[in-house]
Amino acid sequence: MKPAKLSHMVAAFALAICLTPSIGWSTRPYSAVVTGLVTALPGGGQIEIAHQLYHIRPNSAAAKALSSIYIGENVDAILDGPVGGGATDIMILTPHAASS
Repeated sequence: MKPAKLSHMVAAFALAICLTPSIGWSTRPYSAVVTGLVTALPGGGQIEIAHQLYHIRPNSAAAKALSSIYIGENVDAILDGPVGGGATDIMILTPHAASS
């Protein structure tokens, strides 16, 4: 095989890899976000936001942040599935930035 042909094949392969939808963010599903006031902290890896109970994924960023969240605080919760899904957990929990 000639070196020029080989380099063209390598370039075509590299381009094909970069354009596949499974590589990168193009196929990443968008997670649901819940924003609201914390109305209860019942413990056991759970939090109640706007009177709706959510489970927190163990060993996640949300589990680590839970100790600094308090009742009455406005928070953003990023879920790993649809809102209202039976097996949906909170992955990320942060205080909601104040709007100006």
